Amino acid sequence: MDDEKRKSPQKEANRLSTMLRLVLGEERFPVDVEALAREVSRNNEDPIGRIMGGDLPGFEGMLRPHKKRPGWHIVYNDDPRYRGRVRFTIAHEFGHYQLHRPPLCAGDYVSGALQRDCGFECKPLRSNAWRDAERQREEEADTFASFLLMPLDDYRHQVDGQEMTADLLGHITDRYGVSLTAACRKWIDFTEKRAAMIVARDGFALWGRASKSAFESGIFVRSGMPLPDEAFAGLGSNGAGFTSDTPVTRPEGIWSFRCGSEPVRELAMVSEFLDISITILQFDTGAVSVDIEEEEPWDAFDQFNSGGQFRPGGDRR
Repeated sequence: MDDEKRKSPQKEANRLSTMLRLVLGEERFPVDVEALAREVSRNNEDPIGRIMGGDLPGFEGMLRPHKKRPGWHIVYNDDPRYRGRVRFTIAHEFGHYQLHRPPLCAGDYVSGALQRDCGFECKPLRSNAWRDAERQREEEADTFASFLLMPLDDYRHQVDGQEMTADLLGHITDRYGVSLTAACRKWIDFTEKRAAMIVARDGFALWGRASKSAFESGIFVRSGMPLPDEAFAGLGSNGAGFTSDTPVTRPEGIWSFRCGSEPVRELAMVSEFLDISITILQFDTGAVSVDIEEEEPWDAFDQFNSGGQFRPGGDRR
């Protein structure tokens, strides 16, 4: 899709969310994204037909065109380890449909089968080899899914300036039917607090994300960054997976970033089932902004490619 014709993922998600609120009211959560995708797309010549789980090694989901007639299928990875993020995956692929697909018509099938490759295959971890356009599409589909499943007005009402805790994360995941990773990322994108999240495996960051205020103060999580030896992610967890129910104050000298080291409140979740950890760091307010080199991105979703230290997988959403 040309840049001048590109839809805003947030505006498109908000449009559909407003429609759902008018039809279903305020208690419309968690969003039945399968029903929504079918209902919205059936007004097009190339609607979404089947939405189904499948064996997709190395992929989270796919939006693929029908081979014989105008239409699309959504297929998601039904690996039981990732049940918590199926809703987000479907919403992500629906985002590709709404934002990026080339509309198909009968003229594309004059030979009896579609002759062009126009599907979307979405990996758990973005490869360093992906082009900028692919990165942008994936980020836009994630943004669409986030705002569709967790509209900002409702999310703001649920969070209401609170510090992030295990109980609050549990409430968010229950209300919206999303994974813990998606709930954490939404809060990082939403909060005005200085905060960051780190998804790690084997003691190294797979990817990370900083809130706007944290990034402007020099907090930047690089893919492949080693976790401190004293990080809670390396400890055992309680029955719910968290190392503690509330953030624990850590002294200066444990967590260090480009801006240096400072005290931080740390909340960590360890999933032996998924073989990852998720850490939320909450910093004090009042830090001054620092100059950030333009080439450094706000967040790092690249797969850390370092001699095969990591097994395929991850929990991006």
